[in-house]
Amino acid sequence: MILTTFICQFLVVYLLGVQSLMVRDGNCIGAAMGSIAIGVTQYLVIGIISHIGVDGLFSLTGAAFLLAGPIAIVCSIKSHPKLAEWLKGKGRWMLRF
Repeated sequence: MILTTFICQFLVVYLLGVQSLMVRDGNCIGAAMGSIAIGVTQYLVIGIISHIGVDGLFSLTGAAFLLAGPIAIVCSIKSHPKLAEWLKGKGRWMLRF
């Protein structure tokens, strides 16, 4: 449960960070697709929150939940330039067909 909590919360915060950068850059399609992914991961996090309430915020599960956010936002900031470059390349490849 600890790893699942970390991964789900990491994905929510990471995707929110990347989406924020896509909105800033005017990437409407990427931001819209990111919004769907955020919705799915938030749905998973809602199920996890009940376990954190039972275990307490200062349990290992709570710690995983809290630590995932700062790590994810830094990862989204650092990976966004490479991700944007990769997606632009994929977009050009897809337009050839």
